[in-house]
Amino acid sequence: MTKKIYLVGAGPGDVELLTLKAVHILKKADVVLYDALVNPEALDFCKEGVIKEYVGKRKDKHLKKQEDINSLLVEYGKTHEVVVRLKGGTPFVFGRGYEEVRAIIDAGFEPEIISGVSATTSVPESFMIPSIDRKFNDSYRTITGHDLEVFTDIVTTYHPRENLVIMMGIYNLQHIVNTLISKGFPFDLPIAILSKGSTKDASKLVSTLEEIQNKDDGFFTEIRSLTPAIIFVGASVNSKYNS
Repeated sequence: MTKKIYLVGAGPGDVELLTLKAVHILKKADVVLYDALVNPEALDFCKEGVIKEYVGKRKDKHLKKQEDINSLLVEYGKTHEVVVRLKGGTPFVFGRGYEEVRAIIDAGFEPEIISGVSATTSVPESFMIPSIDRKFNDSYRTITGHDLEVFTDIVTTYHPRENLVIMMGIYNLQHIVNTLISKGFPFDLPIAILSKGSTKDASKLVSTLEEIQNKDDGFFTEIRSLTPAIIFVGASVNSKYNS
């Protein structure tokens, strides 16, 4: 068998949202390097004796640097037939998947990407919030809320018929809301905090930009416990059947 390194998307959390192809590859894997947001039940599909190594990165809690993960993939690729990098969501959406691909190719391997169900759309759907609803909007944008400078540069003006899906922004919620209002987003625009979507611990907080802006510091400290969470801003939050 030719040695192969796979980047596999594990989906948004519900193990049943793994694709059939992802399960097929996990059953063949000799090594699995998995992320913090991967449901541990996904590893139950692996064969006996597989090497399972946690390489998760959460805010301020990086077990391994990205360079170390890249090196691990290459080193395991030299000694094992099937190596799997199991990533939350899908590999190339707000992950470091393409950096890993470059390292794998530079080492002489040919990686294969197994796409997963992206949290950017599936989590809002799990709360009955449509990314696109003809009545409310014509487009949606997915933005990182992790880098405040990037977020401020990207969000320039308010588009009434556009939803914003903000990933990795829960720690910066106060700044994000203040920025949106300063850019002309209406005070009464709906906002939803969607926590742990597609899992048994899922929760939803619905409010408006003004209501969130007026919260005290204690609220913003407490809200961080909801991570991982998506911030969804736009009229679709109030779509008729999502309550």
